[in-house]
Amino acid sequence: MKIIKWKIGDTQPHVEGQLAVAIGNFDGIHQGHVKLLNECKLQAQESNLAFGVVTFDPHPRDFFNPKNPSFKLLDHKEKEMLLSKLGVEFLIIIEFNEELKNFNAEEFLSQILKQNFNIVKMFAGSNFKFGKNREGSIENTKNFAKSIGLDVISINLKQTNFMIEKENEIISSQKIRMLIQNGQLKLANDLLGRNWYITGTVEKGKQQGREIGFPTANISLKNFLKPPLGVYVSRLKVTINKNSEKSNDWLPSISNIGTRPTVSGDSINLETHIIDFKENNFESNLYGRRIKVELIEFLRPEKKFKSLSELQKQIEVDTKRAYEFHK
Repeated sequence: MKIIKWKIGDTQPHVEGQLAVAIGNFDGIHQGHVKLLNECKLQAQESNLAFGVVTFDPHPRDFFNPKNPSFKLLDHKEKEMLLSKLGVEFLIIIEFNEELKNFNAEEFLSQILKQNFNIVKMFAGSNFKFGKNREGSIENTKNFAKSIGLDVISINLKQTNFMIEKENEIISSQKIRMLIQNGQLKLANDLLGRNWYITGTVEKGKQQGREIGFPTANISLKNFLKPPLGVYVSRLKVTINKNSEKSNDWLPSISNIGTRPTVSGDSINLETHIIDFKENNFESNLYGRRIKVELIEFLRPEKKFKSLSELQKQIEVDTKRAYEFHK
């Protein structure tokens, strides 16, 4: 997959041939996104066009609300990996900035998509809005797009069949965020079409877990969505090299998301302890390594204990429950 990062004012990038693209933020790559991407890929093949994706960085939500960034379901590396697995040939990442914000819908279609990237087919979800003040939609730009040699095609995002009394509701990243924040992981995973996971680079903490016999791999949640704070049955995967597609097998683990009140923590972090660490025969030094952690089942809310020994006893109970779950 060829990745093109571009912003207004850059020279025209080199793109061989004509493109059919799916456009959107693709936060989560959920089942609705997969339906859109597969439809675009199929029609690209039938029309002998290259299959591409147009997305934006930063996410427009980051741009308009920079003080409230904790909403992401995926980081950029995982997004790129998942799109590559779906067969995307060109990933076009357009910088969302003040200049782009002020382009109207017709300018965006003609000056950016058509002139710069030779896009002749654009696929988007039926609720996709674009251009200054979100004035553009697939329906109200069809005629203009056709006049410049660009077909814009609306795809109905996949409807849910998991939610009682909401079977006709489209799958959306916003819906999945709400479910995760409410602790409804199983339903969120159903809409994603895979288990939700958090990714990051292992950082060196205070090593207090190691002192009480439960070493943990710690990552900062940064801009990731925050699920309910507490202890989870989880599983962990370590990236073997910089290519996040090449990883070891999933390892059974237990995780805590929170501020570590017993040891006077501050920021919200994810701490994961690999169960049967030695039995799994995995190297112990994970500092600086990229990991992904799936949260599988919620065990208990975060709690402040009177002492480290009391915390240790509770962790022993939690770990035994997680061990039985994994068995």
